[in-house]
Amino acid sequence: MLYSLSTQVIADTVHALVALELLSASQPARSTLSPLLDPARRGVLTLMIKNAFAETVLDLLPYVDDADLDGEKPAASPGEHPADDSADHLMKIALRVPAAPGGERPAGIHGLIRRQLEMTVVSRVIHTGLLAAGGSSACDIAGAYASKLATALDSLTALLRAPATPFVRQRFW
Repeated sequence: MLYSLSTQVIADTVHALVALELLSASQPARSTLSPLLDPARRGVLTLMIKNAFAETVLDLLPYVDDADLDGEKPAASPGEHPADDSADHLMKIALRVPAAPGGERPAGIHGLIRRQLEMTVVSRVIHTGLLAAGGSSACDIAGAYASKLATALDSLTALLRAPATPFVRQRFW
């Protein structure tokens, strides 16, 4: 199944989660988180999103049939990412989604898989941005996002694993 992720949607989610963190953050944490919201750094955020997506593809490699970073050629440099890049880029991944034992998986499963892909990329972007900032408050928040990243990746791989056959208990009367 082919899933398309928008850098704009992921950036909006990054901004929303960082804004929520800022509501209760101490002053050192505020100065660490604020650069992730800076519109002048949109190109850098887009590049971080693409890199996080590529790392996620590598984590999911046993389930991946194909992936595309907005038409980037495999043997060529991705080119410059201007700091004010506000264009929406589509990143695509084709995943092997197993069918349920009785046939097709529920239609809603594909939306869940796409959303978990997005949350995995979002968590990785915020984690990377906080590690780059340094400082003890940044490391504390980065640790929380490392945990969220691991949880999202575990949930995603659980969705992609072949579902178990249902257990039916036989009753003898």
